[in-house]
Amino acid sequence: MLGYAVAVSLSCLVGVAELVSRYRDRPTTLVRVPSTWAYVLINGGAGAGSLLLLHTFDWRFGVRAPDVAAATQVLVASLGSMMVFRSAVFTVRVGDEDVAVGPSTLLTSLLAAADRGVDRMQAKTRAHEAGEIMRGVSFARSRLALPTYCLGLLQNVSAEDQADLRTAVDALAGSEMTDGQMALNLGLLLMNVAGPDVLRSAVDTLRAEIMTDEAAPEPDAPRVPPPRGGGAGLGEPHARTARSNPDS
Repeated sequence: MLGYAVAVSLSCLVGVAELVSRYRDRPTTLVRVPSTWAYVLINGGAGAGSLLLLHTFDWRFGVRAPDVAAATQVLVASLGSMMVFRSAVFTVRVGDEDVAVGPSTLLTSLLAAADRGVDRMQAKTRAHEAGEIMRGVSFARSRLALPTYCLGLLQNVSAEDQADLRTAVDALAGSEMTDGQMALNLGLLLMNVAGPDVLRSAVDTLRAEIMTDEAAPEPDAPRVPPPRGGGAGLGEPHARTARSNPDS
């Protein structure tokens, strides 16, 4: 039973890692999507089924020691199920796309269902967060500074992700949307890479330089120092003049 538990755990871990890599900004949302659980459980079931086949046919892969043979069977079942369920028997050309036919079709369908479920669940939250964080931000002033600063805060963003972000920002700059609409979409693009918390911190740090003129805070008015000697200020000389000229 321990071998089955290990094989299922390893196979499920691969499925979880694959899902988390697809939803980096808020991976905890995956817990509330049923299709993600189905995807993970199918990976675990594939590992258990592979180990059952190895035990049924008593494949030891040339290993004589029972403990070493059992460990080898667990590893082969876990790794083998990953490869089998991600393989395709043949490829069919449908329109302009190549469609793989085989065990990978099932996992691809479940991933697509997970994508739709997570998108629907995150859409409302992301819209609220993007509107709150990017309120008053000027796209013209932030299109270079804000992405560069967010990428500088993160240490493990791949070069491919950085290039994709630059391409998306350039396409956004060439659109016919208003400055506010482009700023809002810029926030959504950066949330995909850095997440809402990092984006909020970056905007707070650069706020004085990337805000629109209407949203920029007004400078404090200079304080007028009180008159020396504690007098009545400008009114005191007039009072002295009135007392010295009673005819007036």
